[in-house]
Amino acid sequence: MKRFVNARLPLILVFALIVGILLGYLFIRIHINLLYVIAFVPAVSVIFIFCFIYSRKKLLIFSILAAVFFFIGTIYSYVKLDGYDTKELINGDTYTINATVCEKGKYDNGEYIVIKNAKANGQKIKGKIKVYLSSSYGDYCAVGYKVNFTASVTAYDTFPYGKLNYNALKNIKYRCNVRGGLTATYGFSLFGSVNTAIRNKLYNNLDYDTASVAYAMLTGNTDGIEDGSMTTFRYGGVAHIFAISGLHIGIIYGLLRLLCKKLHINKYIGLVVCILPIFLYSGVCGFTLSSIRALIMCTVSATSRISFAKYDSLNSLSLSVIVILLCDPLNLFNVGFQLSICAVGGIILLAKNIVRPFRKAPPNIKNGIGVSLSAQAGTLPVMLTRFGYISGAGILLNILIVPVLSAIFSIIFVVTLLSLILPFIAPYVIPYAVLPLELTISLLTNAGFEKALISGFGAGVFIPIYYFGLLALSDKFNLKLKYRLSAIICAVAVLCTYVPLKSFSPFNGHKIIVSAYYGGGEILIKSKNSNILIITENLYLSQINSFLNEYYSSNLNALIILGGENCAYLYGNTDFNCDAYIYGGYINIQPFENKTIKYQNSFTLNGVNFEFWDGYSLLAKCDGTTVGICAGNNIPFGYCDILLTDSTDECEAKTVISFNERNFNNCIYDKGNFIFKLKSNGGQ
Repeated sequence: MKRFVNARLPLILVFALIVGILLGYLFIRIHINLLYVIAFVPAVSVIFIFCFIYSRKKLLIFSILAAVFFFIGTIYSYVKLDGYDTKELINGDTYTINATVCEKGKYDNGEYIVIKNAKANGQKIKGKIKVYLSSSYGDYCAVGYKVNFTASVTAYDTFPYGKLNYNALKNIKYRCNVRGGLTATYGFSLFGSVNTAIRNKLYNNLDYDTASVAYAMLTGNTDGIEDGSMTTFRYGGVAHIFAISGLHIGIIYGLLRLLCKKLHINKYIGLVVCILPIFLYSGVCGFTLSSIRALIMCTVSATSRISFAKYDSLNSLSLSVIVILLCDPLNLFNVGFQLSICAVGGIILLAKNIVRPFRKAPPNIKNGIGVSLSAQAGTLPVMLTRFGYISGAGILLNILIVPVLSAIFSIIFVVTLLSLILPFIAPYVIPYAVLPLELTISLLTNAGFEKALISGFGAGVFIPIYYFGLLALSDKFNLKLKYRLSAIICAVAVLCTYVPLKSFSPFNGHKIIVSAYYGGGEILIKSKNSNILIITENLYLSQINSFLNEYYSSNLNALIILGGENCAYLYGNTDFNCDAYIYGGYINIQPFENKTIKYQNSFTLNGVNFEFWDGYSLLAKCDGTTVGICAGNNIPFGYCDILLTDSTDECEAKTVISFNERNFNNCIYDKGNFIFKLKSNGGQ
């Protein structure tokens, strides 16, 4: 009789480690002392005693190891986050800093460097510093250089707006600006020097845009790619070609294996020949998490081949996850890591069953369909959670375009490598090697993939239900067909009920959701029949879209703009197909094609009465509750039930919530989003 599932120790340890990391994260987030982890000891002891009494030696070993990894994950993530939250430098103070450059890149207004092994006024600093450079910052510097400068520093908070700061994932604890006076001395960096050499070869022999894409394909650094082009790749679902992962490492590993086979190299020497170059390549690309994952899996595969051991891809993936998380538990929250693991996991679990209906198709097409569908199936919840959309064109493009891009990558990689060895050939070979890339970029840029996006619903309960359905499809679980179909039907039925209920509330009354992001605020008034969005200035369009997708509200009925007429230009760059309202005291200007802005002082939308007091202040009367929203420094109205503001001006209100000002008890920056459910009788 077949087992329901074959237990894999590495997979069990991965789940134990992840649960422990999440628990440590939770303890820090809600301020629980680490000693409370002792509360889990009795439950673990019961499992041990059960295994001992019933002589389940294998289960006992599994349980002991799982418990060890659980406690390691809890303690390690707690200590890591607690250390990040402990700052040695004082906000706003000026320090003389000595450090080593470990990363360099571009941002909207210039260049930045990330420095490590820093000393501030002679004191050693734990963590890295992100330094924004002006056009005249001082001496030239690159990765590996030693730098010295004086600047005022600002510390990053651990949980801004209730979410883990993405800088914490790189252990970047501080930021500063350098406008001059930076001195630098040359320092050798093997990986940095090779990376710089690749960059120079491409940019010296190609136009800027093509060089940026080619450089991103080879190194994963997308800083130079124009925003519109990068958006096109994302909307087409093929932006993963810039994440140095299994696609890139696999191509190089395959080329090296083919070379070893043709030259009849000894298998042990061949192991070194195959693994050492991809290790070096991963270093040149900054040891991205996806490249490390691919490197570990290739190493396990090569080792099992020469030792004639059976290669288990799920165990190999689990081992790579364990190594990466033991290096740094916060890697669990890195979106690149999540996408890489989910994509490979989807391929391992689903690819075989997906290709069965296509078994008569040519192998390349069949395998392409299997890999593309299973990888996108695995990453779909991550895409919805972290980006708010998935690409409807991605499935087809990954089948048709990615093989082409893989071939282009192979050509550019080989040509660039030869150009580094023989510099004089670069002007003659690089421009011709990228011609297929230029054609592909042109096709993708003019395809209009933004029209094929699927968005408007977030994650939440969606994630476990979705993965439950995927597991039922997996060939790793020995289920009869009727049980597979039953599980899938149940998952689909629950999803088809859950998503509409989240998108269209069947109950009376209104829900008010308040969010913010670095200087701006957004309020969503959600009811059975409508979604009304109110925004203040200083908001990013990407943040607005993510907020709407998180709360299943991309289909807006109206947009209300606070913060001055200039804020209306944000509306002009959106795809919102709804009316927009702004303070009637402004001059009526309609600068946007196919966009209409209504200049009014008071109006009613879906049972909610709105009244502008000025361009920065608004009162909304909803279900007997008065909500005051103020984006300016002064609050013109004297009373409301709920006040949403950053102003320190006085106003009589039952509940006051600040978008960003941390002097308030209820501040979104500290506590995350607030949600109010209003009843039709005026209650909350």
